[in-house]
Amino acid sequence: MRFLLLCCLVISGFTSAQTLRQTFSNDNSRWEFDGLTLRTTFSNDFSRWDCGDVRIQPTFSGDFSRWEIGSEVRLYTSFSDSYDKWEIHGYGKTIYVRETFIDDAERWTISGDVNGKASTTFSDDFSRWTVSGELDDLEIELQIAILFVLIQASITNS
Repeated sequence: MRFLLLCCLVISGFTSAQTLRQTFSNDNSRWEFDGLTLRTTFSNDFSRWDCGDVRIQPTFSGDFSRWEIGSEVRLYTSFSDSYDKWEIHGYGKTIYVRETFIDDAERWTISGDVNGKASTTFSDDFSRWTVSGELDDLEIELQIAILFVLIQASITNS
């Protein structure tokens, strides 16, 4: 009986993970995650993005450390020009997305009002991420903000 319970727990842990991936190989301008498509608004312009009706854009032109996701969510780096720690604020929640280990952009920890983790599916390959945690309970703009941190890590490290 204990063995069966243990197997169920292990299997449920694997099935709760979702995949963020590039739509096309070696193309950082279009990503897919659980029915969502995040893409640049204009070809070869990484300063404006769309995810359905949600617009993603820098708060100030040319400043890629502060972003607006829709009208309710703000995403910014914890320290100026340091892209290994991000804060997300919106809908009365605060979420932190940080590199799990210093100088290791392949593993991220999600904490605050939601818990989870993300890592590249394959070592040294930023085109596919495994994301697990409580994301399904979040507003769509907060989910997008978390995914956008991983996309920015992919762009930076590709």
